[in-house]
Amino acid sequence: MWFLDPFAIPISCGVLGFQHTSSPDLSPDRVPKIRRLPIPHHWRLLAGITVPVSTIALIGVEWWTGRVPVAVYLLPVSLAGLAFEVWGGVGVGIAISLLRILLRGADGEQLLWLFGNSFAGGLVGLLSFQSRKLAEANRELIQHKALQDSLTDFLVHDLRSPLTSIIGGLQTLVMVAGNRLSDDAREIIDLSLLGSQRMLTLVNSLLDLKKLEDGKFPLYVREFHPEDAIREAINQVSLWARQNQISVTVRLDQTLTTIRADRWLLIRVLVNLLSNAIKYTPSGGTITVTGHREDSQLRISVTDQGPGIPPDYLDKVFDKFSQIEARKGGAAVGTGLGLTFCKLAVEAHSGRIWLESAVGKGTTVHLALPLPPPRVATSKPAEA
Repeated sequence: MWFLDPFAIPISCGVLGFQHTSSPDLSPDRVPKIRRLPIPHHWRLLAGITVPVSTIALIGVEWWTGRVPVAVYLLPVSLAGLAFEVWGGVGVGIAISLLRILLRGADGEQLLWLFGNSFAGGLVGLLSFQSRKLAEANRELIQHKALQDSLTDFLVHDLRSPLTSIIGGLQTLVMVAGNRLSDDAREIIDLSLLGSQRMLTLVNSLLDLKKLEDGKFPLYVREFHPEDAIREAINQVSLWARQNQISVTVRLDQTLTTIRADRWLLIRVLVNLLSNAIKYTPSGGTITVTGHREDSQLRISVTDQGPGIPPDYLDKVFDKFSQIEARKGGAAVGTGLGLTFCKLAVEAHSGRIWLESAVGKGTTVHLALPLPPPRVATSKPAEA
């Protein structure tokens, strides 16, 4: 039998291994990458010449010497399957078997080889067909992803300009009108500013997310105290917190030292985390922000009193747009970009971010950033 031949197993494994490496790498969290394109047309032409020539040569050697291992015939059969897919592999397998039957007679072994060659050629051809279809689907996905990115960039850039104008106009109105505004008018303006700023934050996140994913986001690193960034982030969401009657409590360790990071990027991360906490904390609730030093890292935590996140979604909330699936499952998560932006921004600082949550007990998001090494004091040598 063909699969018992000592040459059949290594030849079959090699062919199947080649087919495995020719398949696209399909991953659920990113656009698949092509490992090898389908066989070009000039390779098919070469295979169309090689297969019959090698088959005739093998038949001739076997007729002359009678010692050709039957498994060697798998080579032209497999080559035909790779180049011409299912019907090419099956057809060459049948043709080789019929030639050997004419050479050696129609005994039981040759009939088994007729089935074995046809099956091997069809299997390799099927794998080649699937590889080609996957590669074509892969190219279409890449084209659609590029089109989606271009459309997103176009829309986001066009959205940011009018939003900036709206925010600037409202802020100018507040400055010019001042005390002449009634309480109701001031509240309407504050709500408009709040909504516009939240939308601008989302637009900026869309713009910067691609840069962070590609590792091209510029970091303006300088030394500052983390309390300054925490206070600034709370100040940016204070209006929204007041509108929802939510208080923000800050508990910072007195041993906190300065860090080296992009101050405004850290503020944006904290604003995202605080915004999520405000969104899901009920009216009259409290959000707690803590900060302390842990070994050589700065640890900042934001705790809300929301409904919590089910355990099944804890590992997915930082993935891009995976929050949409979580929201369908009843989990209290955002739109799908905020936490992804936070994760990429923290990792750009060689830090890490994670969360702890339990249904009905709220959620705590932790982020850890490396602290700069302590300065070594140098003393001036004493004069003799």
